[in-house]
Amino acid sequence: MSPSLAKAGSSGSDVDAPNAMIDDKRRKRMISNRESARRSRMKRQKQMEGLVSEKSILERKIHKDNEKYVAVWQNHFALESQNKILRDEKMKLAEKLKNLQHILASYEVPESDKDMEVSDKFLNPWQVSSPVKLITTSGMFKF
Repeated sequence: MSPSLAKAGSSGSDVDAPNAMIDDKRRKRMISNRESARRSRMKRQKQMEGLVSEKSILERKIHKDNEKYVAVWQNHFALESQNKILRDEKMKLAEKLKNLQHILASYEVPESDKDMEVSDKFLNPWQVSSPVKLITTSGMFKF
């Protein structure tokens, strides 16, 4: 017998009470499920907004870090170039020093000659040791 026939054939509330109770439970469960689904959607939306916000923060951080990386890399490249120049200069100066030491070694004075006095004119060759005589042109050239 179908529920609609049972309702029609019965005298009233004794048959409708169990159906009404089931309908009431079903309606409450549907309302509860809808509310739960709404809360779930709101929670998911908040999570999504949080992730979008975190993504934009991380993208800005990546951009700043990339700028820092480029600056550090350029500085490193400049320092490497400068270091290479200084190494080359160091090698040249070391070679020059070696050559000068070789020249000095070839001009070393024996111990016996070190006690000899050296004339001032050899120490200061740009100074004239004898008095200078002035040359005058008093009568040489006549016009």
